[in-house]
Formats: sequence, structure tokens, C-alpha cells
Amino acid sequence: MLWRNRTFLLLMTGEIVAGAGMWISIIANLSFMQSLIPSETVKGLILMTGLIASILLAPKAGVVIDMYDKGKIMLCASLARTLSPVFMFPALAYDSILWMIVSLLVMQVSAAFYFPTVQASLPAILTKDELLKANSAYLNISTLSRIGGTALGGILVVSMELSMLYVCSMIAYAILAVVTLFLRIPPVASRNLKEKVEFREVLTIARKDPALFVGLINNGLITLFLGGINLLILNLSELQQAPQLMGWIYAVEGTCILIGGLLAKRWIGGKNLVAASTLMLFFFALSQFGMSFADHKAMVLSSFSLFGFVVAFFFPVIATIFQKRLPAHQQGRFFSFKSMLDRTCFLLALGITGIGLDLLGISGYLLFIGSLTLLSGILTFVYSKKHKLDVRQSDEAAA
Repeated sequence: MLWRNRTFLLLMTGEIVAGAGMWISIIANLSFMQSLIPSETVKGLILMTGLIASILLAPKAGVVIDMYDKGKIMLCASLARTLSPVFMFPALAYDSILWMIVSLLVMQVSAAFYFPTVQASLPAILTKDELLKANSAYLNISTLSRIGGTALGGILVVSMELSMLYVCSMIAYAILAVVTLFLRIPPVASRNLKEKVEFREVLTIARKDPALFVGLINNGLITLFLGGINLLILNLSELQQAPQLMGWIYAVEGTCILIGGLLAKRWIGGKNLVAASTLMLFFFALSQFGMSFADHKAMVLSSFSLFGFVVAFFFPVIATIFQKRLPAHQQGRFFSFKSMLDRTCFLLALGITGIGLDLLGISGYLLFIGSLTLLSGILTFVYSKKHKLDVRQSDEAAA
């Protein structure tokens, strides 16, 4: 049973604590920049710095994950992450954006190793029939930590000094490191570890497998939107002159992710996962078009509710496709490759969102991204039909 798996429970416990700490840091970082930098574009450029470092490290991280003990990798990454909030103290003392950049670099470098390792570890500790349920649970746990972290961060940011928010984050990351000490992840025995492991192998696999290609395209497009969602939400609250709207958006989106997560395996478990991921793009586009009514609170909240509900289905489905189509000894490199693409999309998103908001305004930007999502949904649907792509939870993983 999934919830009787000790290692999985430890991974999810660490995710709750560390995720809450991460979101507290994000709110603190946005508040710190808000008082120093008026331009949304400049804010986006600053947030890009850490992502660049993680993108450059991704190929090496993937090889390391496939070759060495995954538990030890997560422990080292967790310890490194604990240092990230420390660098915000001189940033606060001197109103220094440079020190904030150092903090972002440390955070993203540790994330380049930690998150792909978690994804690559799930097939090693679970049966194939538990993967979709596990990925849904992982998304729900991440959402719970985000709801808790943003709610707590929203309370703390108006009730105490920013330095205390970073202290809370540091404590959360330290707890994650302690939890990681008790992880027991079986080593991959299907490959001789003395054999040279190269990152470019996964590029060849991704090009040859149409299901992986569609999954990467669909995932990249939604990640492109999510990368700038914090800037978007901040601007929506400013447009409506309602600071509390940020909290409401995070709350309704997160609640709908939790509800959708409970239904994901039941509704999609036996269906074609590739077709399901493509269909969801149409619902994403609908939610983005709804968000373009930026001065209507009810429309914005209902659109984010739809967005959150679809997210609950989308990312577990995409992760399961990847885990089913790849052999165990290549999953570390693939998820590092995916992480590199995700962070590249985040990098682009921060710039696109900032520039889009400055040039097009909120409504214009959302209409643009919604149209792009709709077009991508049509193209990937046609492509998947042409290649007769069919991946289901009961399929065997690639050999």
C-alpha cells in the first residue's frame, strides 16, 4: 500500500515542511523587491539568475543522480538549501539585491539535484500501478505546503520583520535535512555503474519517443505560464487594489488542486495518458481566457479554480508518462533534463511575463498566453493522433 511505504511517507513529510519554507521565502523575496524595484521586468530578470545556474548544472546533476546513492544526494542538496536564507540577512541589512541573487543561486543549485532525484526515486520504491496515485499524492502534498506556506507567509509578512520569515525558512530546510537522513532508496541494479554515463543519451531517447516528445511540449507550455504566475497574481491584486486577493487566489487554486488530486486516479487511471494531457490544454486555455477579465474578482477566482483543478490532473499524468516510458537507469538524467527544460521555461516566463505585463497589460498578456495554449493543444492533439500514441498506467516501462 502506498501510504504504508515508509520511504514515500518520509519524502512527503519532507515536502510538506520544505515546501512551506520555500513559499515563505518566495513571499519574503517578493516583498523585499517590491520596496526596491518598481519595474516588473527587472524583478523578473533578478529571479532569472538562480534559474540560469540550475540550467547549467542539470546535465551534471542527471549523471550524478543515476550513478550515486539517491538518499545521500537529497541529503547534500537539503543541507545546501539550508544556507539559502542565510544570505538574505546581509541583503536585508544593506538593501542589497546582490546578496539576494547569491541566495537565489544557492536555492536553485540545490533544487537542480533535489527535485529530479525525488522523481527518479519513486519508481524504485513503488510498484508501477502505484505511480499515478503517488504522483497525484506528491502534487497534493506540494499544494498543501504551498497553501500553508503562502498563508503563513502572508500573515508573517505583515506582522513581523522579513528576517523572521527567513529564519522560519531556514528551520524548515533543516527539518528536511533531518528527515532525509532516514530515507532508504534501493540502488539501480540494471546498469553497471562503472559504465560511462552520458547525459546526451536521454536527448536521443526523447527525440525517438513521440510520447515523451508530446509530454515535454505540453509540460513546457504550462510551465511557461506558471513561471510568471507570482508576478501575475501580484499585478492582479494591485489592479483591483485588494492586497488580500493574493491570498484568495492561492487559496482557491490550491483547494481545487487538492480536490482534483483526489479524483485524478479514479477519472484517468485507465485512460490514455497522452490524450488526457493534450485535452487538458484546452481547459488551461479556457482558464487563462477567464483570467483576462482582470478587474472582475469573481471571474479571476473562478478561473484560477479551474486552473488549479486541471493542474491536479495534468502534472501527475505527465510524470507518470515519463516514468512509464523510461528504464530505471536513465530516469535520473531524464528528470534532470526535464528540470533543465522546466527552469528554462521559468527563465523565459519571468522575462515574457514581466515584458508582457509592462507592454500588453494583464488582460492582453492573458489573451496572448491563452491563445498560445489553445494552439499548442490543437497541434499536439493532431500529432498524437497521427502517431497513435497510447500510454496507460498498466503499460510496462521501457526496457
